Amino acid sequence: MLINNIKNPSHKNLKMINSIYYIILLLLVVMPIASCGKGKAPKPDVSEIEKCDSLPEGVKKLVRIVADNDSSGFAAMVSYPLSRPYPLHDIENQEQMKVYYSVMVDDSLRNAIAGSHPEDWDEYGWRGWSLKGGGYVWIDDSLYDVSYLSARERVMLDSLTAKDMESVESGLRQGWTPVMCLKGNENGAVYRIDMSRTEKGAPHYRMLVYDKDTDLRSVPTIVYEGHKETEGTAGTSTYYFTDADGHRAVFVADIPDGSMPKIEFTDTIIPVVRAYWLDLTK
Repeated sequence: MLINNIKNPSHKNLKMINSIYYIILLLLVVMPIASCGKGKAPKPDVSEIEKCDSLPEGVKKLVRIVADNDSSGFAAMVSYPLSRPYPLHDIENQEQMKVYYSVMVDDSLRNAIAGSHPEDWDEYGWRGWSLKGGGYVWIDDSLYDVSYLSARERVMLDSLTAKDMESVESGLRQGWTPVMCLKGNENGAVYRIDMSRTEKGAPHYRMLVYDKDTDLRSVPTIVYEGHKETEGTAGTSTYYFTDADGHRAVFVADIPDGSMPKIEFTDTIIPVVRAYWLDLTK
């Protein structure tokens, strides 16, 4: 009957067929438009930043690059190595940065930078410029610090921290988190610094020393206990340790002149290089 009605349509059937055809045609037209609306979000308008005479070209360039989601341009602006919280690996060069870009520059960081206004940026003398009080990035002639930590980095950091502590001798794990790992440049010894909290919440530090060829998963050769002091406008961190026999060790974490770091023990000075505990215990 339906076939007959289509072959010999009445006025009523013809009207119904036309209505259905119109609806289908409308959907064919509307659906592509709707799908276009679900594409990439429009780029942020950074014209306010770019027209601001009080901001340096470096800040303007950074904002434009992040707005364009340009990983190569971002990598070219960075001063290497770009530090990440231990035990995340520092980013050593442009090629690593291009790969790591999407991990570090998530939507929150991109929106903060690309959506910033001139009043969100402040100059801090020799330290250069920073966004919203230092919680995101620091830039002078180049981008030298990303203080922001993305959600993916936080997950990675938690996972690596757990693996790091699981590889330490079982009696030395509870309540501690890794701070850094160092290796003697000449003697091959390994030095790891960890942090815990006192009952009052104050930070407490230790340094575990492993002589060359010692099993790093076993009991360390020496255990030092100590504290950290932050000094100067650069915020240089210095660790002060003492072992059970009263021997002392001092380590300056960030040397401004770029010279090789060293641990100054009571009777000797040991040049050291940065290392990663998990790399050494593979």
